[in-house]
Amino acid sequence: MSALRGDSLRGTSIGLITSDWEMGVVGDFVAALQAGVSVNAVETDTGCAQDEVGVLKTSAVLKGKFFPAQHKVVVPEDIERVATSVVADRIIISRMNTPALVGESGYVNADEPNLFLPDRLWQTEPSQRPHSQRWLAYWLQHPSIRRLIASGATGTSNSMKNISKETVLSLPVPRTPLPEQQKIAAILTAVDDKLDVIARQIEATQTLKQGLMQTLFSRGVGTQDADGRWVPHTEFKDSALGEIPTEWAVERIDTIASINPTRTKIDDESLDVTFLGMADISEDGKLIRQHTKAYAEVSKGFTSFVDNDVLVAKITPCFENGKGALVDGLANGSGFGSTEFHVIRADTKILDVRFIHAHTRTRKFRLLGERNMVGSAGQKRVPTEFIKSFLIAVPSLGEQQKIADILDAVDVKAENLIAKHTHYQTLKRGLMQKLLTGEWRVNVDASASGS
Repeated sequence: MSALRGDSLRGTSIGLITSDWEMGVVGDFVAALQAGVSVNAVETDTGCAQDEVGVLKTSAVLKGKFFPAQHKVVVPEDIERVATSVVADRIIISRMNTPALVGESGYVNADEPNLFLPDRLWQTEPSQRPHSQRWLAYWLQHPSIRRLIASGATGTSNSMKNISKETVLSLPVPRTPLPEQQKIAAILTAVDDKLDVIARQIEATQTLKQGLMQTLFSRGVGTQDADGRWVPHTEFKDSALGEIPTEWAVERIDTIASINPTRTKIDDESLDVTFLGMADISEDGKLIRQHTKAYAEVSKGFTSFVDNDVLVAKITPCFENGKGALVDGLANGSGFGSTEFHVIRADTKILDVRFIHAHTRTRKFRLLGERNMVGSAGQKRVPTEFIKSFLIAVPSLGEQQKIADILDAVDVKAENLIAKHTHYQTLKRGLMQKLLTGEWRVNVDASASGS
């Protein structure tokens, strides 16, 4: 990217904008907002077949992206009622949604003639003024514009808000010259394309891990020969978990680990200890942060754990979302946390704690846990008995460690990709702020003009 430092900036209702650009409104670039209609439609696993008609869900737009797969299939008797098909180089805007998502939008890259808008979505009809709809789509994602949309949303319900056409069309944006709009849009689109590539790589890596776990927990890696090489298992037996290597045993977790063991005590009660809540654990099974509190504050009424314990959320939806972690690096070696954690404490002489933790990350563990939840709706929990009775196939400690090493390597790859994705997200936010406002000016053909 080639960019020049901008000239003087002036204050506007959306922040500092280069003095070279006069201010306008979205309505300068959008002649009208076309609405769809409400029709009866059904969910499908695969979306529309070639001869079917679909209607978009409100989830079809988010953070400037359009997701055509987010649609339902219109029932035959309502097909004649659909209106406003999806057209390329337009912006689709959510006019009715939750307070956080109202006004969300997405840029349409390609025509979708069999997909139509519902009454909760609008599609822009570009004005005659020369401009870039893609550039405008980035402006609609700018934090200052999102704040104006939120402040202009109406509705008495705390769960659903509306915005008016007048609110959208009157949103302030600069009348950036067309060549600069196009160059800015091209730069930001290149970053978006990179983000999409990394996101697909993350998804592929996560899919790879799930497949690896399924294979490794049933077939293993084998045994080591005299030279230390791993030789695949050749003999298998039937078990309660299906076919597994002959050398393996099937065990309930409570026969090889302690479940919710006796509370931990520390000798010096004046020390600070680690305290963890649900928000301190990510959905990919990692500790995000650790808090310390005085032991006297947490010694009663909280779950206790020590280094190498495995935590598993017991309450919905945290359990379904994968909340849980392998505890490590605790202050003074012990900690306390939410009573909504189950604690699994393995005997490290026979079990690699990473091996147990990986089992709690499998789809099988999560799905069976959901089915066994008890309690009233909204307050369901995974019972201790489910954790205790969950069956796993147990190889030798050496093979457990090898399996855990393989899965750790995949985790490292995923973490590196996630860090890379975060870097490009930060880059994009910075570029949007600098380029859209003219603080940084892009280089364009000196002979080009327009506004």
